[in-house]
Amino acid sequence: MGPVVCSTSNPNWERLPSHLVFYYKSPPHMNRYVMSFVFQFPRTLDRYQFAYSFPYTHSRLTAYLKQLCALYPTILTLEVLCTSIQQRSTHILTISSPSNLTATGQSIVFITSRVHPGESPASFVCQGLIDFLVSQHPAASSLRDRLVFKIVPMLNPDGVVLGNYRCSLLGEDLNRQWEEPSPFLHPTIYHTKSLLQVFDKDPEIRLDFYIDIHAHSTLTNGFMYGNVFKDETRFKRQLKFPKLLANRANDFSWSKTIFDKDVVKAGTGRRCLARSLNKNTLCYTMEVSLFSYTTKSQEQQAYTEGVYCKLGMSIALALLDYYQLEI
Repeated sequence: MGPVVCSTSNPNWERLPSHLVFYYKSPPHMNRYVMSFVFQFPRTLDRYQFAYSFPYTHSRLTAYLKQLCALYPTILTLEVLCTSIQQRSTHILTISSPSNLTATGQSIVFITSRVHPGESPASFVCQGLIDFLVSQHPAASSLRDRLVFKIVPMLNPDGVVLGNYRCSLLGEDLNRQWEEPSPFLHPTIYHTKSLLQVFDKDPEIRLDFYIDIHAHSTLTNGFMYGNVFKDETRFKRQLKFPKLLANRANDFSWSKTIFDKDVVKAGTGRRCLARSLNKNTLCYTMEVSLFSYTTKSQEQQAYTEGVYCKLGMSIALALLDYYQLEI
């Protein structure tokens, strides 16, 4: 683990080399671990910035969404799902072929991201997924013809703007509010859940997937959290997609993928929606390390913005395999 740095003359964020980062237990801090690092400022007049991981700001997302609308008006629509407590727009993207949007029997893949503001890699994974879905790649075209993608790229815009690590404006973890979200205290969760319930009750729609994208501060690689069911057939069904993703992504670990019913996570989207939606809807938490991954050849590699985005593309390709679509 190591911070990233950029400067006036080098605006691209780069991770500090591991040999310059140190960890030790600090007696004055109740013997907790402390991180320190060595950095030499090569240009005295430059402004330097350090960050826990690669930043992905609300303004960056806003500019990105505006660009998408201009470039792909026939396959992408952008709507305001709701406004946050501080009146920031929470957008939802719809990506699909025009003919598929008017067809009956739609299959929906619903994606959310960035409910925890400090987990900025989640935004890069989400952008990588979006970039691939709107591309001219034959696999992307097949996915658009078969599926409707609904994507909420930033569930906690207030927290992101305020610089919070995990909580909302009101100091609450929004990913523990899915059971009974308040339209006033947790508007983004409330309206996202309400829309999912609308899709769930529509006989003309199949809500196939709900995937919530996060970043993890201790484990390496990409991996997933799934649910535990008494119904053996239902449990086995949810094993398929993570296995397909492990085949597509060099940094995704099937061995680290966890299926649990941890009480601490009872209020998460994955757990609550698995209880409240149709049993055919597969609900996952998608995690990716804030720092590094171990390749299939057991090499340790630091994550970059590009590798995060590539994992998003791999999610799309795993969906292609799941639905057995031809390209």
